[in-house]
Amino acid sequence: MKISTHLTICITLVAFQGNLKAETIVEKTASKTCRVDETGKLAYTKDAKGNRLPDFSHVGYHSGEKVIPDVPVRMTLEPTEGDDTKRIQAALDKLGILRRRHPGKLGALLLKRGVYRVEGSIKMSHSGIILRGEGDGPDGTIVIATGYGDYKYKRTLISVGDEGKVQEDESSKQAIVDDYVPIGAHTFTVKSAAKYRRGDRIVVFRPSTAEWISSIGCDKLGARWEGIRDVRWVKDGKAPGFYYQRLGYDSQYKMLQKTGESWEEFKKRVPLSKDGKKFDLTRQWQPGHYDFYFERLITGISGNKVTIDAPIVHALEQKFGGGAIYKYTTPGRVTEVGIENLRLVSEFAAASPEHPYGDPKHAGGAERHAWNAIKLNRNTENTWVRNVTGNYFGWSLVSASGKRATVQDCVNLGHASKITGGRRYPFMIDGQLNLMQRCVAFAGRHEFVNQGKTAGPNVFVDCIGFNSKNSAGPHHRYAIGNLYDNVKSERSMESQFRGSMGTGHGWAGTQTCFYNCVAPGFSVRAPAGGISWVLGSGKSDEKGIRLTPPSLYYQQVQDRLGKAALDRLATEEQRKSLGTYQWAKERLENEKQSE
Repeated sequence: MKISTHLTICITLVAFQGNLKAETIVEKTASKTCRVDETGKLAYTKDAKGNRLPDFSHVGYHSGEKVIPDVPVRMTLEPTEGDDTKRIQAALDKLGILRRRHPGKLGALLLKRGVYRVEGSIKMSHSGIILRGEGDGPDGTIVIATGYGDYKYKRTLISVGDEGKVQEDESSKQAIVDDYVPIGAHTFTVKSAAKYRRGDRIVVFRPSTAEWISSIGCDKLGARWEGIRDVRWVKDGKAPGFYYQRLGYDSQYKMLQKTGESWEEFKKRVPLSKDGKKFDLTRQWQPGHYDFYFERLITGISGNKVTIDAPIVHALEQKFGGGAIYKYTTPGRVTEVGIENLRLVSEFAAASPEHPYGDPKHAGGAERHAWNAIKLNRNTENTWVRNVTGNYFGWSLVSASGKRATVQDCVNLGHASKITGGRRYPFMIDGQLNLMQRCVAFAGRHEFVNQGKTAGPNVFVDCIGFNSKNSAGPHHRYAIGNLYDNVKSERSMESQFRGSMGTGHGWAGTQTCFYNCVAPGFSVRAPAGGISWVLGSGKSDEKGIRLTPPSLYYQQVQDRLGKAALDRLATEEQRKSLGTYQWAKERLENEKQSE
């Protein structure tokens, strides 16, 4: 569905896929979806099943209920000559050990103004530690990811936590018995709530059944044949399978033999052309591979009715397996970690006096150098990145894969990589309950993006992209519950069916809302049973289409937590200038854009 630039009234577009309704709601001059009522708070419209626009206010550091702290400095490093990897790592580890001896006392490692060269990776694996510089400008604290021309340098510069998974308490598992739990709901009924109490941390589980996958058409994705090279059949060893490289790509790809599958059965399953020169990249969605695990907190129990803090962002339906809740633990989870006031840069080619990190004219083909500046890994919670400027990383400046991170006031000046898949995603979310606000991206391919199987809700607010190379929005394989609020891009924004793109993207996302956004176009559809919203959004020259309130997210925060919480997130001046991006102009005054 392509939105017409001439729409001036509320329009609801409805499509039926099988016997399920898919809905895309477009409102430009007035909203029936949500409006400020006589009390000064938002009132929401529900459909016949009870679905409504979710409350996105629970995202970010401590759900916006606490201010990001200004942590005292416990250790300091000065710039030196040579590789600083071990020196910085040792200081962070020591700080982490000290923090464990004094629980509750957070501590910062301060990198004094100057240049630090890091040939390896920095791992922040302890809770309660902060990595801080003395400014993200050209005269501040500059951390350089050194090395290029070899795959060993294709790495993450600063990594927080690990990819550990939550551990389920099987004895606590209780089925959700409602026939239908609507989008935006906070309450549902379980078989028995006897073992649960207010304050319990739970997972709300939504299964991915074959019936559901079929209902949204992701078991019938079209073939996508592509040339391959360097083919290897590996029959023995720990990982038997089919290995290959795609033409035009340096990475090695593989398709592995399943447990219990004979070698002959496996060979028949490999989608190889008769001449052995092409491979069908499409992977049909498989039951169990798209299960979702939403981490929530119980805020109330009445009989067997359970109320949770953050909303349900995908309907739970008995005909598609319903859902369940269970208690869980998070061994090794890293919390209360911050990265702030730094300038992060990747070397990508030979230096010259004019270009110390490589000549920008070679940036479009550079592939063998640092790939990510900062990655907040999956087993992290209540973390933050603020006042960080980056340049020349191949993929991302900040990737938020954990829970309740706030990324704010960050600038990505450009990338060094090809303009193709798996590159140039400067601000990327594939965790849940994360917030990115007041971020600037140059030359991003998908500059503000959700990755596959992202549980949500997640929010981008007051962000702007320049020299955009491709669309912003959910990119592939079902990101759920996304709000793009006052985001501006020079390319289209989208949340739609991508079919066999990539290796079988299918539906990029659902329950996606574009609120007061600006872009050349919006390609927005919802899958069967889902809803997407395009509210107050349109082209930059399309006058009079912004909705009230100016920001959905900021209004939801104020409704839930009050004005003091809102003031912690954005100053009154920043809120008054929403849609003008004045803060970005001020931030970029002393920066030179680079590709």
